[in-house]
Amino acid sequence: MLGIPLRCGINGIKKMRWVGLIVLLTGSSWLHPVHISVTNLDLDPVRGKVELSVKIFADDFQDLILHKYGVQLNIVEQEEPGERISAVNEYIQEALRLVFNGEEAADLQFVESRLNEEAIWLFYRYEFPGKIRKVDILNRVMLEKFSDQTNLMIVTYDDKQNGYRLDNKTTELSFNIKK
Repeated sequence: MLGIPLRCGINGIKKMRWVGLIVLLTGSSWLHPVHISVTNLDLDPVRGKVELSVKIFADDFQDLILHKYGVQLNIVEQEEPGERISAVNEYIQEALRLVFNGEEAADLQFVESRLNEEAIWLFYRYEFPGKIRKVDILNRVMLEKFSDQTNLMIVTYDDKQNGYRLDNKTTELSFNIKK
């Protein structure tokens, strides 16, 4: 012992645990050993309006785009994709397929991208001509890069929100919208 009295008690131990947890989370978030994406799908089934947002870790995504399309993105350095967005859009259209009433949404409209410390958010819009009754989703985002990739899907319509976990074993999701 160094002669320092240890008088932390129960509250002190709880505080030390919180500090340890915060240090662990902030340190591990830099390395992000977990491979995960988050996709939000907001539907207005009556009007046929669709809004899609996808969040992907920047370093993994820019590495995938470089290897798949030969396009160098600098997302990690907080640089917007700019004119290189066509490679990003091509990948999203290929890896994330949306089908409404049996008709594929082949022309998602890119709206914008936003960068944060570790990730890129990609925003898209689509208008289906008519009411949406059935939705089929194929989500293979980053699955060719990581066997342990998890893709979280959050689907919102009619004031309902449902979350789904997709991975290499389960890449498809299908549901009916009842009105």
